[in-house]
Amino acid sequence: MKKLGVYQILGPSDCNDARIPDYCRQYLQELSQMIGIEIYPADEKEFCQQDPKIFFIGSGGTAEKFSKVYRCAKGPYYLLTVPAWNSLAASMEILSFLHEKQEKGEILHGTAEENADRIKDLYTVAETKRKLSRMRIGAIGEAVTLVASRVNRQVMKERVGCELMDLDIEELIREYEAGGYEENEFVKGIKARSGNPDETEKALRVYGAVKRMVEKYHLDAVTVRCFDLLGAIQTTGCLALAILNAEGIPAACEGDTRSLLSMTILHELTGEPVFMANPSQMDTGKQEIIFAHCTVPANMPDDYTLTTHFESGIGVALAGHMNPGPVTVFKCDESMERYYVQNAELKESLQREDLCRTQLRLFLPEGTECFLKDPISNHQMICKGHWAGRIRRFFSD
Repeated sequence: MKKLGVYQILGPSDCNDARIPDYCRQYLQELSQMIGIEIYPADEKEFCQQDPKIFFIGSGGTAEKFSKVYRCAKGPYYLLTVPAWNSLAASMEILSFLHEKQEKGEILHGTAEENADRIKDLYTVAETKRKLSRMRIGAIGEAVTLVASRVNRQVMKERVGCELMDLDIEELIREYEAGGYEENEFVKGIKARSGNPDETEKALRVYGAVKRMVEKYHLDAVTVRCFDLLGAIQTTGCLALAILNAEGIPAACEGDTRSLLSMTILHELTGEPVFMANPSQMDTGKQEIIFAHCTVPANMPDDYTLTTHFESGIGVALAGHMNPGPVTVFKCDESMERYYVQNAELKESLQREDLCRTQLRLFLPEGTECFLKDPISNHQMICKGHWAGRIRRFFSD
């Protein structure tokens, strides 16, 4: 089980109830069971080496103690409370003190379930930032025609920490010609649905080629300038990217490195497969957008059929069907200062002949005008579930 140490502060024993230490111990155990992460009182050295910085204010009479120890760690400071023993009152005193010191802080107060959810968000955000700082992402041919979809590498390295590695599309073609791929559950499911074994075999060889390059160069995520494959090997990367995303390897198309970064962040924050899609039609009055693309992750739709890549009419792509439900739409740039996120509702999956193969009609309760006035390039990231709160915390903390 993963672990998270908190800095526990209790009031003076001579004026506090003797039951408080046991109460606090049981409260942390309850939170641990809810989150699936062991939460425990850490010593100062251990506490300062991890994130997030959560001070467990177990009772009243703790403000002065906090004022003497809080500088052992950099903020923001999170104050975990219990619904008894004057914990909330003490935390309000502490938060006012922090604000006077021009420090960021937040009180975590509510039911055990609510506090568990907040701690899980904080932990996931911190873990995502740690992972990103060590990541290597690869571009097998970076975007040329997408003029607003290439990251500034220096800015990304400074703000995010991850490294972008350039790889030659010709190496991918050589790997394709060498042949071979893993017969995993996604491959078997696709073969079972295929009505064109020869085309499916070619598309799966692209998957094998990209996967070998991912492993060879120790990549955590990858994008492929897939239109280069049309003339060279007469197939597309749609199926390869669909399988890689289902395996938990963020994989973007068209050499779009900015979308790859967004896709990686969204996947790490949510654990969900991510669909990189084009906004294809918008109804501002109804607050709806139709998103479509040919690379939906193989494990994201509730059902799918196999068809061809939309623009070229060749290769193999998934036409996914997803049941109505909550989704999140997200995009960011590498500055970590500009991002878009909104919780949305999937109304229906469509089957239009004039759009890319997987088509989703979404209702966006906060409106759609931002896409017309200040878009972050064209591709947007979509995953199941409502995650806007966690994503906003990622950018604000």
